[in-house]
Amino acid sequence: MRLRLFAPLVVLLVTSLPARAAVIVIGNYTDADIAFTIAEPDEKARSYKVLSNTVVPVFVTGPADIVFTTKGRETKLRLDMYSAYLFLPDPTADLRLEGLELPGNALDRDSRPEVNPVPRDPPVKIPVTMLVDDVDPRADELWQKELRKRFDEAADVIEKAAGVRFTLAGFDTWKSDPTAKNTSDLLDGLEKAVKAKEGALVLGYSSRKIDEKVDPAFGAARGLSGRHILIREWRPRSELERGEVLVHFLAQAIGGVGSPDPGSALRAKLGDRYAHRPGAVVRLDPLNALLLNLWADERRREPGVTFDSLTASNRVRMTRIYKALLKAAPGDPLAIAYLNELDRDVAKNPDPPLKRPDPPAKSTKRDEIMRKVVKAVTARAKLNSEAGASALVGDELTAAYIRTAAETAVRLRGPEMVSAVLIALGIALDETGTLADDATTAGAVKDIETTEERAERLAVLGNPTLGGRRDLCRRFFIGCAIGELLRDAAEDAAVGRALLDLHKPANLRVPVLAAELAGITFGRAMQQDVELLHDAHRKFTATDYLPPMKGLRDCLSAEKFGELYGDSSDARFLAVLADIRKRLKEMKAYK
Repeated sequence: MRLRLFAPLVVLLVTSLPARAAVIVIGNYTDADIAFTIAEPDEKARSYKVLSNTVVPVFVTGPADIVFTTKGRETKLRLDMYSAYLFLPDPTADLRLEGLELPGNALDRDSRPEVNPVPRDPPVKIPVTMLVDDVDPRADELWQKELRKRFDEAADVIEKAAGVRFTLAGFDTWKSDPTAKNTSDLLDGLEKAVKAKEGALVLGYSSRKIDEKVDPAFGAARGLSGRHILIREWRPRSELERGEVLVHFLAQAIGGVGSPDPGSALRAKLGDRYAHRPGAVVRLDPLNALLLNLWADERRREPGVTFDSLTASNRVRMTRIYKALLKAAPGDPLAIAYLNELDRDVAKNPDPPLKRPDPPAKSTKRDEIMRKVVKAVTARAKLNSEAGASALVGDELTAAYIRTAAETAVRLRGPEMVSAVLIALGIALDETGTLADDATTAGAVKDIETTEERAERLAVLGNPTLGGRRDLCRRFFIGCAIGELLRDAAEDAAVGRALLDLHKPANLRVPVLAAELAGITFGRAMQQDVELLHDAHRKFTATDYLPPMKGLRDCLSAEKFGELYGDSSDARFLAVLADIRKRLKEMKAYK
């Protein structure tokens, strides 16, 4: 079978079409090209041919019928708008069309023809500036030619699948951080060095050497919440696979999330030689293609669209698709983050107004307490930094910070006290900015300290630990905060963060995940019994609040994790989570 990389996704055998509002995605997961027709009521059937191992969008104005032939006989099926279907081999019929199940109920309006179809031409344009860092050995003419070809091919894949056209805005260079230990550090440096314009992306390629055993990731980005993409040049080794990596990150930048589909550019494990297999096509999976078409529709309506300004109908549709993808790839951090953004009871109101109601007002009293707690911890840290030889370190320093936070919160009594101190500790004892960088929690913490106040805190924070480990301390208190901010979604977020660590220098550390789950449990216990805050004030010892860590594995690489636990939905990994929860339930502090 021939290799068709970046091949045309669909051949349309008619010349002109009316404006089409709704999208249906069809995948061909067979070894042969498939011809079919799509007919809407009172309209002439339109003919299509979809290539093997390809996923394509088809646009309609309402529910439509598909007709295809198998073993010389015609099969006619009704297709639902905003759904995805797969042609699959069938041992009996040779070929069958199967719909992908989406959780929840479809909108009533999706069963009726669109009254005012929205044109889909021209495609949504997103300008991209491409850079290489100061370590790249190539002459400008050479690297620009090579990366331009790669970019054009990847952009073509996205455009044909999603109706979004990435356009090259120009080339540039930047100085990457020579002390960077991983792709996250390189991304941080790119974001600081190069500003991205509203509605545009910055795509930086780095040739700086990173130990693959420390960080095997091919790149780093923040999905919809960021405007920068960092990709390591020269990895993977083949140009075909580098093109697939670029498709992966471009799709993530416009709303794509992880998929278990072994042929999707959004699968977790890239660089697996898939692109070199006979018949391989660099493509998206059906559900992500469906999602990106919805995001494209929203960008046609409002170029700067956010979760807050989504139309209510697409909010319902996206929620169903993200839930389906999260079910298929449990623990995906972007899917979790986006579902938290979309978390509203819209399914019970199938035809809501086009504008979302205003979000509930933030608790200004809680924010006031949080600011004072963080400032108090900073002041305590400054005193400690000036104490010379008598300065506290490690677990003792953490206990001092807890006492200071508790004292401050208790002086400002009120119903917001516990909530405020839990979130404030997540900010104050973390030097990495996890809560501020996470789209699901950033809104609640972004105004708690200024950039200058944060810099002052970090300069004097020292090295507070729990159980002698800085990482356990940091994640325990992040757990306290997300337990308060994300509530029922907190544990999924913690697991997703742990899985994301598979591609970071220290890899996945099960004790760190246990610490974050302990922080969530600690916060919930404190909400049930405020006396726990007073107990922590009087004495805070790691062994009182962290579960026993014996037997929990540390520093698991992606390969080792796969060997031991398969993936996040594997019974072996679920048993690890169950074991952690059991350990927490048996602790005196949480009974």
